[in-house]
Amino acid sequence: MQRTIFEKDHEAYRETVREFLAREIEPHYERWESDKLIDRSAWLAAGKSGLIGLGAPEEFGGSGVTDYRFRYVVAEEIARTATTSFGSGLSVHDDIVIPYIVNLGTDEQ
Repeated sequence: MQRTIFEKDHEAYRETVREFLAREIEPHYERWESDKLIDRSAWLAAGKSGLIGLGAPEEFGGSGVTDYRFRYVVAEEIARTATTSFGSGLSVHDDIVIPYIVNLGTDEQ
């Protein structure tokens, strides 16, 4: 069954996310789970690849994306690769922290 919820931009972003996970996360994930710690380099790489801060305004280093379907693409790819600890960290950043800062923060903060 073909889904109609996603557009071409979402599917292009899916490829970016998929490639990132295959290159930066999956090869190390088992060790991180064993160590109970995801390397800092993973978060830095996620930021450089545009996976963190989707909803943050561009002037603050984010992507300024308001279409939540992009976050859903990330969630689907995390589920596909079973890298849920990493996905939980992304979710804390993009689904909890950033909305609070964007909606309730002030320029001074």
